[in-house]
Amino acid sequence: MRIERARELGLCHGVRRAVDMLREATTRHGPLETLGPVAHNNVLVHELTALGVTSVDSLDRIRGPVVAISAHGAAPSVTRELERRGLTIVDTTCPTVARAQRVAEGLANEGFTIVIFGDAGHTEVKGLLGWAGERSLAALDIAGLPLEGRAEAFQRVAVISQTTQRVAEFTSFAKDLCGKLLQGTEEFRVVNTLCCATQRRQESAAELARRVDVMLVIGGRHSANTRRLAETCSALVETYHIETADEIEEARVRGKGHVGITAGASTPDSSIELVERRLREL
Repeated sequence: MRIERARELGLCHGVRRAVDMLREATTRHGPLETLGPVAHNNVLVHELTALGVTSVDSLDRIRGPVVAISAHGAAPSVTRELERRGLTIVDTTCPTVARAQRVAEGLANEGFTIVIFGDAGHTEVKGLLGWAGERSLAALDIAGLPLEGRAEAFQRVAVISQTTQRVAEFTSFAKDLCGKLLQGTEEFRVVNTLCCATQRRQESAAELARRVDVMLVIGGRHSANTRRLAETCSALVETYHIETADEIEEARVRGKGHVGITAGASTPDSSIELVERRLREL
């Protein structure tokens, strides 16, 4: 069995930066809380828990005195509430997400109604909606947008994206929305807020998937960018999305001469190493 890793895989700069910031913060302040998991990967969360980093799922559960904002970012109202309570804030927001937040805020200040291409239930998108203002909307399909009877709200429209979406799907969404609204819209603007690191991982995974007999995509079940990797690879070759090495089923790789490995941007190095070790054992 030949085992080959994608050229780019695993922790991106933003998540690695967040982890480093949390390690430093625990050294300085001791145990702390994060508002939501720092990234959507159970293995990474467990590794941080061992350092004294605890994830809480709402503002009401924060006990302080030190709290971290996850790499996915948060709405400005969340930061204001934490400041009002006098808590020490460790802001690990990914720089790419922070840029998308600034774009959303700037467009809102210019008077645009902002449509976000993304999962409205995802932590990053919830934060972006907070920066984009009251008239902002989020969906993965224009059919999910309440467009009818709101012509006055769509005189000036700007479209941005959740950073981990795929460029082809964002392009298609923006094109469809433009076709739907343009006749009654004075200005239609599209701003590319996609993550370059995510795009490179998708391209690298696709290149490898075209050459192997099976792909293993390592990462959290709730990780948006890992799911995109799995979707990309599944269109090209037999693909399995796993979180840990223990999930590898021997029957799935038996007889496969060439196995490809890729991993989401929130997948720690340890997970990749353990998967490769398990494959070599098989």
